[in-house]
Amino acid sequence: MSHEDYKEMLAAQALNALEAAETRDLEAHLQSCAECRSQLSEWEGTAAGLAFASLEARPLEPSRQLRGRILEAVRADMTGRGPQVGSLLGVGTRGTTKDAENAQRPQRSNVVPLKQPRTWSSAQTWGAIAAGLVLVGLVASLFVLWRQNREARQELARLSVLASDAQQQLGQQREAIEIVSAPGTRMMELAGTKLMPEAHAMLAYDKSGRAILMAKGLPPAPAGKAYQLWFIAGGKPMPGKVFTTDASGSGALKDQVPPEARNAVVFAVTLEPKNGVQTPTGEMYLISAS
Repeated sequence: MSHEDYKEMLAAQALNALEAAETRDLEAHLQSCAECRSQLSEWEGTAAGLAFASLEARPLEPSRQLRGRILEAVRADMTGRGPQVGSLLGVGTRGTTKDAENAQRPQRSNVVPLKQPRTWSSAQTWGAIAAGLVLVGLVASLFVLWRQNREARQELARLSVLASDAQQQLGQQREAIEIVSAPGTRMMELAGTKLMPEAHAMLAYDKSGRAILMAKGLPPAPAGKAYQLWFIAGGKPMPGKVFTTDASGSGALKDQVPPEARNAVVFAVTLEPKNGVQTPTGEMYLISAS
């Protein structure tokens, strides 16, 4: 997978939503990618924050009656209208005449009203929990869409390969039909030798030397090896192109028959180095009748 594929998996990993195989692949990638490790840490922090927000306790607030009594006592003591605070604290309230006169004067209160603490109602609390759950659901939905998109891309790539193979085979078939149906076309059958007696091939070439070979029953060529076509005229082999076979032992080849090999010629197939040689060196697997 590419680096971008691993980045798309980070959000799902933070939610523990990856499959075991995907988790192993991502962990292996994280060992060598500092960028993905940093982004995963951020995603895990976001997930933890959502979980905390959804479980956060409702804040407590003091009794409004107690708060009101304390504020009233403070205001009365500051303006001299009564001994409420002194009584509450057990302190005497005797004073001089001057104190009494001062008490009769209106004084500005220095008490700053306390702001009401912000409290969350049940609706707000449940709203926060619901918002967190909605966000988690959106992240999960995005992960599902990402996985479906990745699977669709993989399927599209597979179908593209199949379409390319089918188009190539169709082109070979059309060319083979064109060569076979052309006036003056010659067809030769190649039989398997003692190395592979069940193998066989058909070779067709027209007047211009345009040729196509279709072989069946050949074993897969070893590493570094390929099958090579030979045109043998007057006992002298002339090299043709190389080809390989698929798992079923089938192979195809387009080539050009040299002018000197278009009449009374023998065709053969040998196993050679994959890039081909100028003189046969390997075992012969197919040969036409002389």
